[in-house]
Amino acid sequence: MIIDGETHRGAGASLALEDPATGETIAQIDEASAEQAEAAIASANKAFAPQSAWRTMSPAQRERLLHGLTDAIEAHGDELAELITWELGAPLGAARHFEVNKAIETFRYYAGYPTKLHGHTVPLGHDFDGEYFAYTALEPVGVVAAIIPWNAPLMLAAWKLAPALAAGCTVVLKPSEDASLAVLRLVELANAAGFPPGVINCVAGKGASVGQALLAADGVDKYTFTGSTSVGRQVHQAASRTIARTSLELGGKSPSIVLEDADIAAIAPALAMSAFANSGQVCVAASRVFAHHTIADQLGDALAQFAATLTIGSGFDPAHQIGPLVSERQLDRVSNYVDTGINQEGGSLVFGGARHGESGYFFTPTIIAQLPDTSALLREEIFGPVLTLETYDDPLDVCDIANTADMGLAACVWGRDHAVVQRLARDLRVGTVFINTPPFPPANIATGGFRQSGMGRDLGTEGVLGFLEPKSVIDRIGPAA
Repeated sequence: MIIDGETHRGAGASLALEDPATGETIAQIDEASAEQAEAAIASANKAFAPQSAWRTMSPAQRERLLHGLTDAIEAHGDELAELITWELGAPLGAARHFEVNKAIETFRYYAGYPTKLHGHTVPLGHDFDGEYFAYTALEPVGVVAAIIPWNAPLMLAAWKLAPALAAGCTVVLKPSEDASLAVLRLVELANAAGFPPGVINCVAGKGASVGQALLAADGVDKYTFTGSTSVGRQVHQAASRTIARTSLELGGKSPSIVLEDADIAAIAPALAMSAFANSGQVCVAASRVFAHHTIADQLGDALAQFAATLTIGSGFDPAHQIGPLVSERQLDRVSNYVDTGINQEGGSLVFGGARHGESGYFFTPTIIAQLPDTSALLREEIFGPVLTLETYDDPLDVCDIANTADMGLAACVWGRDHAVVQRLARDLRVGTVFINTPPFPPANIATGGFRQSGMGRDLGTEGVLGFLEPKSVIDRIGPAA
C-alpha cells in the first residue's frame, strides 16, 4: 500500500497474482484492510486541507509536477510495459506503444490544464439594490476515490489521476487485484516526482473487500469508477448515502455497422482488431458487427482470413499478436458464451471457437454468425475475442437496435457514403461514434456512455470539469442607489 507518501504492507489477505500466459504465480499482493482504506482517505483529506502544501501550491507548480510525472513515465516506459505484460498478458509491443504511450499522452494533455482553469465575472446590472462585484470560481471537488479495472491498468489510472490532479483534487486509487503492479509503480513514480504526501494514495485488493471499504467510508467527495454495469450500480447506490459525486464508465456492447459501399478488403483488419485487440478485453470493443446483406458473406470470409493470420501466445514473444485472457475465470466465461452460442442457440461458427493450447488462458479469435435475435452473445458484454456477425437491409434498422439496447457506450461505422455515415453519427444514441477507424479514444476527446453504459465523461475538457465544482461569489461593494 502507499498511504501518505509511505509504503506499507497490506494488513488484509495475501492474494496470488498469476501470469495468465502460464497460469503460474508471479507475485503476491497484500490486500489493504478496511482500516488502511480509511487511513488512505484520511491522508487524502489531510492533504486537501485549506493550508496544506497541495492546496496552497500555484497552478504553475501543479503543471510542473504533472509534467515531471509524465517524464518519469516516459523514462520508465519499458519497465511499466513489462509489468503490464506480466500481469495482464498483453503483447509487450502493445503494452509499450499503446497503453504506456496512452498514459503518457493523457498526463501530458492534462498537465497543461491547471493554469487554464478559471471562472468569470458576472455583471448583475441595475435590477439589484446597490453596487455589486460578482464572479464564479472553479474549485476542486475534493477527495476522489478512483476504482479501476484490470484490462488497461496504467492507461485507466491515467484517465482518473491526471484530470483529478490537474483540478487540484487528492486521490485514493484502487487497482484491480488482477493487475496492481503497474499502478503501484505509477504511484511510486508520482511520489518520487515530488507530489506532497497524501495527494496520491494507493490501496490494492478485491472489490468485495477494499472496494467496499472505500464505498462505506466517510470523507470521499467523488467516486470515479470504470468497470461493469453491475458494479457501477453498487458504486452509484453507495455514493448516494452522502450524495458524493460520481462518474461511471461502464459496460459496452458496441455495434460496428458496415455499409454496402465499404471497401471490405481495406477495412477487414481494422474491423477485426476492433473486437480482438487486447483479446477483446476492451470496454469499447466493437464486437457486434452488422453487415449489409449484399456484402455479409464477403465480409465474413475477409474477417476469417485475417483472423487466421493472427499469432497467439506469450506477450513477451514479439511474434505474437494475441495474448491470453486475464484469468482462468475469464477464460471460462468466454468459453461458456461461445458454447452457448454454437451448441445451444444454433449459431454458425465462421472461425475459431476454442481454447488455444493447453497451458495459459488463451482463446482463439472467434467469429459467429446467424445467432438468434434473443442470443445473450448479441446483448451482453463478453469481454473476450468474440465477434458476432449479423445482416441488415436498412441501416436505420441497425440504429433502432442500437438505441434500444441497454448499453450505449460507442459505435463504429464503416463506409464511404458521407450522408449515410453522418446520419448514423447523428442518430446513434451512444457516447462516441468512430467512423472508418477502430474504437480507441484519444486523450483530448471525451469518452463515456449513454443509458447503462454510465454517467459523466473521462478525457477531454469534460474529463477535468468532472473534478471541479463551480462556486459563485456575490459581493456588495457599494450602498443602495
